[in-house]
Amino acid sequence: MQQILAITLLCIKITLIGIAQIMLQQSVAVGIVFTAGAILNSPTLATFGLIGSAMGALTATVAKFDQQDIRNGLFGFNGALVGFGLGYYYGTQWLLVIFVLLGAVSSTLISQWMRRRGISPYTFPFVVTTWCIMALFLATGWFEIVPCSKTQTDGLQVAHGVSRGFGQVLFQENFVTGFLLIAAVMFKSWFEGVYAIFASVLGMLVAVSMGLPLDAINLGLFGYSGVLCAIALAGKTSADFFSAVGAILLSVLFVWYAIIIGIPALTAPFVFATWVVLLARKVLDRKSPRI
Repeated sequence: MQQILAITLLCIKITLIGIAQIMLQQSVAVGIVFTAGAILNSPTLATFGLIGSAMGALTATVAKFDQQDIRNGLFGFNGALVGFGLGYYYGTQWLLVIFVLLGAVSSTLISQWMRRRGISPYTFPFVVTTWCIMALFLATGWFEIVPCSKTQTDGLQVAHGVSRGFGQVLFQENFVTGFLLIAAVMFKSWFEGVYAIFASVLGMLVAVSMGLPLDAINLGLFGYSGVLCAIALAGKTSADFFSAVGAILLSVLFVWYAIIIGIPALTAPFVFATWVVLLARKVLDRKSPRI
């Protein structure tokens, strides 16, 4: 009985860390707050995310991937995002759970394949898996995208935009949920939290200067990828700061381009912007003169 309880608690812990790792936070406490925030917005959507995280960890366990990586939640967050993403776009229909499970398995395998080749996967396994599932739904008509939420466009809503810039990382549009996520990141690392808040604000300002739709800005759609870029690249050197700024700006452009061509951006802008900046830094480091 005690062994069963211990295993159950370990599974819950790994699942929650997987939720936290969506924002690159390795913490059970952060995972609990993230989950609570998601439940506040939509209990069913939160359940989809938890199912995806648990399935990703289970897949990695069955496939006998590195145990420490599994415990650190590195095989849970992409599956969690598949759950959050599909539930957000297609509504929380329980039949959709089948594809959440399949997507979690697929994203976990893709993540391991990339890691073995020395590629930082970030959330790319979630992106490519979800795009494929969405293409399947479009071709078959099995599920239809539900209408997206709209906000009042009387003017720029800075507080709401900044909050939702965090919330949208987990596909959460609730104002309070976003601030819970901010508080959790600040609790884990005030330094990364400050970087992330700066990213959400900068994303909004850039979008406003480009004359992009205010409803999308107020929903945090031009901030969430920048938030992830900032957390991933946060550092105390000037090079780290300018790298983060460059990635944030690129992420806004990528989101804008995705809107123009009519595809869901998901977290692809974060992944592509971060890859580009890290590659640029690597090239510049090689060209720097040695003293």
